[in-house]
Amino acid sequence: MLIFFDTEFTGLSEEPRLISIGLISEDGHREFYIELSDSYHFNDLSDFARDAVLPHLQGGDSLVTMSELRLRLQHWLTEFNCPVTLATDSFNWDWPWVLDIFCDLNTWPKNLENYPVVLNFDYIPDIETFNEAVGNAFMDGLRQHHALDDAKANRIGWLASISQ
Repeated sequence: MLIFFDTEFTGLSEEPRLISIGLISEDGHREFYIELSDSYHFNDLSDFARDAVLPHLQGGDSLVTMSELRLRLQHWLTEFNCPVTLATDSFNWDWPWVLDIFCDLNTWPKNLENYPVVLNFDYIPDIETFNEAVGNAFMDGLRQHHALDDAKANRIGWLASISQ
């Protein structure tokens, strides 16, 4: 099963901190979204994160600690009862958060592949269709720089590119 995911973090710095993570299954039937309550402080945020990410945060039941995120995400992924491969459009910025979340080998879900699919020219059958569909998804109401909506947009782009 392919699972599209995205993260939002404090900035493109040497020591960014995770703000949120969103995942959606390839079939679109299952979603996961969490915001972190204990990973960053307001002063850690870049201007970009303050302007583009913070306005989309939901708070409430979405807000948990890193320990709770680890438990919930591990449980959510293992519920698929099949091999799971994560897909991201940003290997260098998104994948390290998965490694950080499951930093203890005992927490790595047994059905989770240890390397993601990177949504780029090497993997996307039709990158122009992918990019157009992603852009349209945001024009149709998905919030850019909201982790779950970004994951949804990548799923939409993927499905459009493979249907060509």
